[in-house]
Amino acid sequence: MEENTSKEINLLQLISMFFRWVKKAGTVVFKGIGSLLQLAYKYKWIVIITTVLCVIAGQYLSRPTARIYKAEAMAMIYGSDAQTVKEICKQLENSLSTNNVLSLAVKVGIPDSVSKNIIAVRTFDVIDYRKDGVADKIDFSHNHSPEDTMNIKMNDRIYIQIKTTSITQVPLVQEALMRYFNSNQVLNAQFESKKNNIIDQIRICNLELQRIDSLAKVFYFKDNMQQMKFENNKLLIGENKKQLFYEELLRINAIKGLAQTALAQYVRPVNFPSDFVVNPNAVNGRLKYGVLSIMIGLLLSVLIALIVDNTKTFITFLENK
Repeated sequence: MEENTSKEINLLQLISMFFRWVKKAGTVVFKGIGSLLQLAYKYKWIVIITTVLCVIAGQYLSRPTARIYKAEAMAMIYGSDAQTVKEICKQLENSLSTNNVLSLAVKVGIPDSVSKNIIAVRTFDVIDYRKDGVADKIDFSHNHSPEDTMNIKMNDRIYIQIKTTSITQVPLVQEALMRYFNSNQVLNAQFESKKNNIIDQIRICNLELQRIDSLAKVFYFKDNMQQMKFENNKLLIGENKKQLFYEELLRINAIKGLAQTALAQYVRPVNFPSDFVVNPNAVNGRLKYGVLSIMIGLLLSVLIALIVDNTKTFITFLENK
């Protein structure tokens, strides 16, 4: 009984210590905010001027001619795999519009007037949670663990994102990307190999269907007069049911159907099921950059005011040997 009481008292003391710590931390935070407000009021002109300059800079960066938009699309891969296509895309992700050798204009064959408006090209893995072949999530943060065997990366598709300042040029960029992927020798070789393999599967299925059908006809029309026989150590009396091999025919026909469906999709090594979709909300919109510029301006102005207020202390510290 005394032991239980001691445990209850210790728990109450622990809770009391926690709340005291919260109170103390809250007091320190409020005092710190109060000191910053006093400092900001003391150097209010520095705060005002710095904040206004940051807001002006933010509005300038979000002007209509400098707004950046995202265009995204799913790229389906046939014959190859996602990792190979991502390796090929690294050439695009590391491009520089200021370098004639590394620019998109050279790599994908687009005019300089189009490539200079492309800010970035990014690729992302597609995650399948249920292992049902349906895309469930785009790994925008690139933090999916390769050791995660439950939520796997899909091997037949990647997600491509383009940042551009001209949404009217997105169709031109899409056509250029299509040519870039489908002219790659590695992707084409793997595509043709896989396509020929599927064509051979269909051919084999047709031959097997003909063979089984001919066997079924021969067996069906064969006159079976035997009314009594041993089979597998069993005595069978009477006429057996004639086999038409319908189960084998259905199974092979199902395999053929899957192969024909896959062959219909093998149009090119990389294909976009739909065109690039442009997000109408700019990455650097006025409202977003307005809020960010105010926050940055306040933090920067307080930092400047703190340095100005402690200038003598800093100088004395630097002069001490």
